[in-house]
Amino acid sequence: MRRVVITGIAPIVAMGAGQEFFDKLMAMEPVIMPTDESYCNGANTSKWYVPYPEIDLTPYKAQLRQMLLLASRNAITAAVASLMAAEDAGIQKFDPDTAVFFGGSTMDAEDLYAAYNTTTSGRRMHPSSNPKTMANAVPAWISILFGIHGRSQIIATACASGTDAIGAAYEHICMGKSKMAICGGADRMNCSSQMIFRSFDVLGALTRSPDGLPRPFSDERSGFLFCEGGACTLILEEYESAKARGAKIYAEITDFRACCDAFHIVKMPDYPEQVISMLKEMAKGKKLDYYNAHGTATTVNDQMEATALREVFGSELDSIIINATKSMTGHAIGTSGALEAAVTAYSIKNGIVHGNLVGTPMEGLNLPKQTQNREINCAISTSFGFGGHNSALMLEKV
Repeated sequence: MRRVVITGIAPIVAMGAGQEFFDKLMAMEPVIMPTDESYCNGANTSKWYVPYPEIDLTPYKAQLRQMLLLASRNAITAAVASLMAAEDAGIQKFDPDTAVFFGGSTMDAEDLYAAYNTTTSGRRMHPSSNPKTMANAVPAWISILFGIHGRSQIIATACASGTDAIGAAYEHICMGKSKMAICGGADRMNCSSQMIFRSFDVLGALTRSPDGLPRPFSDERSGFLFCEGGACTLILEEYESAKARGAKIYAEITDFRACCDAFHIVKMPDYPEQVISMLKEMAKGKKLDYYNAHGTATTVNDQMEATALREVFGSELDSIIINATKSMTGHAIGTSGALEAAVTAYSIKNGIVHGNLVGTPMEGLNLPKQTQNREINCAISTSFGFGGHNSALMLEKV
């Protein structure tokens, strides 16, 4: 089994791109927008959302020339994140067998909606409607962009997609199938009909908070803050190869676990037996310093996750710092797991953990309300998705 390290990170979300995101996260400066009457035609009951990021494509136009004609905005954002992550990792040219694993929960909503409108209005469909709405477009375009020929796959496990994509890349390198992988998550869920926002709203999953803050793991929680999406790319490398080229290393991935509740397509079990078993196996023989939670702020998720943490860590839970990154970023679905893994790696590298925007914390959870410097040697980042998909990554200081 080869060792696997993270050498490049690039998030692109509403709070910023690259280092700008981490600066705003540590400063606890979320970007939250109120809906207006045009958003779902006023039919929505949740009144807040996080917008899709605006990015300057000017520095990348030469590299993205073909994509700007044929690709969805989702794929373009993921490609820019991958270019930024490669730059962050100091990689000029990837090995030809570099793999690409990207998570995403849905096709680009706006392009899908636009294609539907042309068929119902009798107008001519855009010639690139098919490649723009292919679920596999993101990893395909990234492989094309870098001219690499390793395995290239989309992974769709709802909210666990980004974590599962990183896990697949980790296992791929562990088994010696390549020395490098580009991985992460990307979702774009905004469109002129706001149908995805509305689909979560009618489930009763979105926050009813009067100020938009979801307040995960708090008595005041009422649902998650809908984020229209973004992208986050991580560069994974075999440790000896990264060390030989003098790469900057954020953290080492030392374990990946995944399972399925097999319980319900959208509900979670009151007693999360499978999550408890997964985390117990992962944490065996380890002293955990930090846990980046799924932490959506829905009533059931937070109760289930808190139950699992108490069962797995018992009295040790008091000393484990918990971050609920979605308290500021909102829930970006397929992007979230990758974003939170990136936050975990960044925190390990820089010895800093962000504060949590919470209310009255649930009993027994160590949720710092202010950003603080803290050495982290061992951490877990988790994701739980509709359909019962559960996954977790363990990251450690090299």
